Amino acid sequence: MQTATPTIISRWRAFSIHLFISIVIGVAVLALMLLLWYPHPLFYAVGGKQILMILLGVDVTLGPLITLTIFDLKKKSLRALKFDLAIIALLQVSALLYGMNVVFQARPAYVVFSKNSFDLVTANELLADDLAKAPARFQSLPLTGPVYTYTEKPKDIKLSNEVVWAALDGKKLFHFPQYYKPYEPHGKKAAKTALPLSDLKAKNPDHAAEIDQAMIESGLSQEEIGYLPLFAKMENMTVLVNKQDGKVIKVLRIDNW
Repeated sequence: MQTATPTIISRWRAFSIHLFISIVIGVAVLALMLLLWYPHPLFYAVGGKQILMILLGVDVTLGPLITLTIFDLKKKSLRALKFDLAIIALLQVSALLYGMNVVFQARPAYVVFSKNSFDLVTANELLADDLAKAPARFQSLPLTGPVYTYTEKPKDIKLSNEVVWAALDGKKLFHFPQYYKPYEPHGKKAAKTALPLSDLKAKNPDHAAEIDQAMIESGLSQEEIGYLPLFAKMENMTVLVNKQDGKVIKVLRIDNW
């Protein structure tokens, strides 16, 4: 028993240290996603929860468990053990970098208004060739959270037909950054098509408190706020806008569509 105790303590101590480091890294990744790339509730709109669970499952859980399994000074020399731990660390870092690249590429880039709805566009949905044709301010994808934009079908018949034909392959108008315009000057178009907030409350009595809270925070009355759909990959949501100028008030995790 006297010879076994140090080995057991060493194994669990190594596991605890590895787990602690992995948790710190996991928290940092979560903070980066929620505070910068995937602001709430858009985190859910693009499946951020699923991506995060896979990422943390590999990097926070699997690495420390492997350390716990192989850490046995009775069967391995210290040199061999250090080599094994170095390989685990290398694999874990590689998996983290790969996962972070996936997270970065799948981040929400633009929330695009057209006609009577918003669409959430992720970074990996926009082609480099299209970005090169876009206005200067839209050629580089945003790095600090999604940007609200406005778009409409080009008036040129040839260009308009290109958009129509592209839709057959799943490429829609909001996938053409060359037609993006700043949202603010066109916000009144969103205000004009926005539906009454009273209708949203009537359809979603379970979310009445959440809707009322958003209204209180805005400082506007119920009659001054409208809502529009936000379509996304994983979850459709609702955008509250000022019915005067179309300014975005808040995105709610409510799907009416």
